Amino acid sequence: MATHEPIREELFEAARKEGRREPQEAYAADALAELARRAERNGSGGKPARRAKILARVDLTRLLGMPPVGDDVCELAGYGPVAPSAIRDLLDTEDPFLAAVVTKGQEVVGVAHLGRRPNAHQQTALEWLYPTCAAEGCNNLAYLENDHRQAWAHTHTTIFEWLDRLCGHHHDLKTTEHWALVEGRGKRAFVRPDDPRHPRNAHSPPAAA
Repeated sequence: MATHEPIREELFEAARKEGRREPQEAYAADALAELARRAERNGSGGKPARRAKILARVDLTRLLGMPPVGDDVCELAGYGPVAPSAIRDLLDTEDPFLAAVVTKGQEVVGVAHLGRRPNAHQQTALEWLYPTCAAEGCNNLAYLENDHRQAWAHTHTTIFEWLDRLCGHHHDLKTTEHWALVEGRGKRAFVRPDDPRHPRNAHSPPAAA
């Protein structure tokens, strides 16, 4: 955001000097596209930098240009609401790489396949659902690791509903000390193995008094 805001101001000033007026959402989306282009041009060692990935969540009705219904959403992950026209413009230009999570309400439909790693559709949905570590209170957003709640070695199936994203610290706690996220989806408590909310204890009969 510290890099994005000056570019947005730069675009706003250029439009003002040319006598153009656009919604703030349009300047924000244009600034993200320009930020991605500059990042690609400035790759180290003369090589292009990794392409920026922008995640957009948009309800199908908004993407199709229909009037919003109830709590319909059209937003960019990490930034906030944008105009549906800005999403359509990004899709049309194909620059930068845009991953659109099309939803109906809050539901993201899961897909199962037999590979160990999430497929591209699952990975995009995971990045939307977990922009930061899934552990409650942890805002780490770098080097997140995909975690299978049910060990892949046992299931040999990758199902979206069984996946979370954890930072290295919390992933290590899960692997070596058997900590775990409580049941559910999205950001939630990460507990010790003796916590009654731990998945392996959640359905156990209550201990004797």
